[in-house]
Amino acid sequence: MPDAAAERLREEAALWAVTLADDSVDDATRAACAAWCALDERHARLLAEMRRMWESVTPDTPAPQPARRGLSRQALGALVLLPCLLVAGAAMPWQAWLADERTGAGEIRHLTLEDGSRVALNSDSAIDIDFSGSVRRVQLLRGEVFVEVAHGDKPFAVVDRDGSAQALGTRYAVRREASDTLVTVTESRVRVQPLEGGDDRWVDVQAGQQVRFDRRGVTTDTVPAAPGGLAWPQGRLVFDDAPVAEVLRQLGRHRPGLLLADDEALGTLRFTGVLPIQQSDAALALLASALPSLRVSTLSPWLVRVTTTASP
Repeated sequence: MPDAAAERLREEAALWAVTLADDSVDDATRAACAAWCALDERHARLLAEMRRMWESVTPDTPAPQPARRGLSRQALGALVLLPCLLVAGAAMPWQAWLADERTGAGEIRHLTLEDGSRVALNSDSAIDIDFSGSVRRVQLLRGEVFVEVAHGDKPFAVVDRDGSAQALGTRYAVRREASDTLVTVTESRVRVQPLEGGDDRWVDVQAGQQVRFDRRGVTTDTVPAAPGGLAWPQGRLVFDDAPVAEVLRQLGRHRPGLLLADDEALGTLRFTGVLPIQQSDAALALLASALPSLRVSTLSPWLVRVTTTASP
């Protein structure tokens, strides 16, 4: 299993373990978890491992309530699990739960910062904001952010684990992915500086272009941005002859629970069209209506499987 897929699977198992540890969990949630386990023997094995970790570190007495408002029971549970997951090599995204601003699955938020800059947070995203130093910094902890930068005396940059994307009077998006970071510029230009690249290892990205980079350097050439790739701040996903597997991956970011796709069965199916982000069930229905060979199986509100009519 690729490292990114293995990390995602461990995260899913850990979140199920935390969810099941809640005394108020309902039968529907338990059924959704059972269905997830039945999909692959690795699921049940990892869930058992995570539940053992949970039981070994959960205190007998309730934990004190945190000072920060809005931290959920699930976040507290994952924080308790953190030391074990670090040892196992798959740290949970605890920073995102403690972020200054964050969104859940299917949620898009629009913010105006203290300097007048405007920010859109994509689904399942988190940022910290720090204007106290010599740079106006937005730290991307998870997901994707789109910024429209206001003029100011200090530079403006979006930073993450891979480096920084500094505005040169502009509108642009930064998306944190499993192994690298994607920067897409819609106006003016952005200077991308990998974390370990040195002062002379930067690249300027012009309007209408995008580039990928990791902490060691730029990982792809600068290329034209995908048409409609930044429609999400308006609540839409736009696809032009896109593989259906990729369409489903993007839809999966915008709904709670799991959206499982059989990539091999989907084969060469492709899709062109516009799907609503915040109505993911309607988006799946539209996709199935455009591609009659698709089969969408809703196993629970938290678990949907997509394959083709030719699949078992």
